[in-house]
Amino acid sequence: MKYLAIFTVLFLSACTMVAPPYKNSMDNLQHLKRSSLELMAVGNIEDNKKLNSISLRGSSLVSPNNKSFGDYLESALQSELTAAKLYSGVSSIVIAGKLIENDIDVSGFSVGDGKMTVEFVVTNKDSVIFTKSISVTHEFESSFIGSIAIPNGQLNYPVLVQKLCGALFNDPDFMKATQR
Repeated sequence: MKYLAIFTVLFLSACTMVAPPYKNSMDNLQHLKRSSLELMAVGNIEDNKKLNSISLRGSSLVSPNNKSFGDYLESALQSELTAAKLYSGVSSIVIAGKLIENDIDVSGFSVGDGKMTVEFVVTNKDSVIFTKSISVTHEFESSFIGSIAIPNGQLNYPVLVQKLCGALFNDPDFMKATQR
């Protein structure tokens, strides 16, 4: 049994894990439905190679479908706006940006955390109407035991993205720039 536990820890520390599919946040959806925002499109969220693999105690967390974490965030924004009936691929208002920070840390003995920063740029007919760097953190239960900590980090990545989307949607300057 002892060798099985050691093998499991070693195996988990050498594999690549895929971030779970994004699920919309009920808080974000309720907020968007209450707001009177214009229809919006989602443009490109730039990123770089360094931000597209998150280390979880030697394992790598990557975005699903061989895409980047910028693509993951684009899909999340589009999904949230679509669920709130605020998405239009042909809207003149476009949310874009650049991923600056993207990390999940499960090195703690009992607490893990995630950090994400995006420089958002919203345009309307090629004029910038909003630009701001938005950062969020997310703290979650972790463990000294890698076979608990690593999957917890993986499962909490979408929650970090939900928080980032919520921080954008709740930003007073964003709301002012995109309201009807």
